[in-house]
Amino acid sequence: MKLITIVTKTYNEEENVVEVYQVIKNLFAELKDNYNYEHIFIDNKSTDSTVPILKEIAAIDIRVKIIVNSRNFIRTSGMSAYEYAKGDALIIFDANLKDPPELIKSFIEEWVKGYKIVYGVRKKTADRFFMRFFRKLYYRMIRTLSGDDIPLDAGGFRIIDRVIIEQIKKVDDYYPELRGYMALLGFNQKGIEYTRKARKRGKSKSNLNYLIDLTINSVIIYSILPIRLATYMGLFLSFFSFLGGFIYVLLKLFIWKAEIPAIAGVIFLLLFFNGIVLIFLGIIGEYVGAIHSQIRKKPSAIIEEKINFDEK
Repeated sequence: MKLITIVTKTYNEEENVVEVYQVIKNLFAELKDNYNYEHIFIDNKSTDSTVPILKEIAAIDIRVKIIVNSRNFIRTSGMSAYEYAKGDALIIFDANLKDPPELIKSFIEEWVKGYKIVYGVRKKTADRFFMRFFRKLYYRMIRTLSGDDIPLDAGGFRIIDRVIIEQIKKVDDYYPELRGYMALLGFNQKGIEYTRKARKRGKSKSNLNYLIDLTINSVIIYSILPIRLATYMGLFLSFFSFLGGFIYVLLKLFIWKAEIPAIAGVIFLLLFFNGIVLIFLGIIGEYVGAIHSQIRKKPSAIIEEKINFDEK
């Protein structure tokens, strides 16, 4: 009998964890003849009752396992899931209950056929217009910059074969972007379209700062195009600055007969070019910062407590 690992990351999800546990339990009750499961909850140091509730569940169901991080590791909190998952496959299922649990059956069916990764493609979502627009823009920008076949509108909701799990465990990155990495691995992969529902309860943790941080990191991971553009723009501006200065001298010598105050134009040009320089310094700084973080090797997450991981 094959073992499936379900991974759910939580942070202040006290209103949802019981239902998350129950829907997964009910789902695998229908699949019990062919599959067993373990449900790993990775908590990012919740400040509400999420962990106490999970502990109550784990006390009566040995299949529920809990990892409590020492603090809120926003970016990399879920990396320990791949280290501790024992399943032949791993399914990522969010605590916000926006992804339909019934799609997991379809994931498993396609996985049994030989697909190493089966991911959900968000054909429609109940997110606000800004979030829908930003996410669509993000997926398309990253695909264009990378030049690789990264699936569009595919979030974390997916099933991953043990072969992929073992590859992810080898990732040595301070801030891994796993969705793109999985696409680059190759193997047989398939997307299944679905409609993503609205969050029932609780508050979304994906704020604007998090999305901007994710976007900048993804651009740095997948492309050196921003630095290349900085180089081209620098050459372009240098050429036209020289050309403009040369033309200005000629006009001043042979055509202009009156004194024309140019201080306003000079100030504008100075501000414009200084702005360009600051932008490109910022781009270079992002790459340098990424290198710095990679060299320092901060831990992806520090585990404070583990429950139900006893080998016995």
